[in-house]
Amino acid sequence: MKQVDQAFSAVYNINPTDWVTANGGKSYTAELDIPELDNIIYQNGAVLVYISFAGTTYYEALPQVFDGITYGAIHSNGYVGIDISAISGDLVDPPTQKISAKVVLIDATSLELHKDVNLHDLGAVKKAFNVN
Repeated sequence: MKQVDQAFSAVYNINPTDWVTANGGKSYTAELDIPELDNIIYQNGAVLVYISFAGTTYYEALPQVFDGITYGAIHSNGYVGIDISAISGDLVDPPTQKISAKVVLIDATSLELHKDVNLHDLGAVKKAFNVN
């Protein structure tokens, strides 16, 4: 993680073998170990997750839907989980390509100073919080 003006960001690679299911394939989750996500950020800050597929040059904010598959993110202390499931509720295959996940952690003080930033726009977040 890189700290810049009380915002932290890092890019994680999610490989096809990182996806696990606990319900026979109705959904899959990839877990990211993020020790910088402490209780202060968990309780009062913001955790933003963006993904980029192999072969693309952009990140999309989660939650998002691609080709009938929903991508979402959950988090807790030290952890971000990225999950996928089919909108239809049918079984879903896990991704077969590498996915990059950009995680941005913002503490509550910095978040309060930038109330008007569009958190769904990675460019706006990078500019407001001086994140590379």
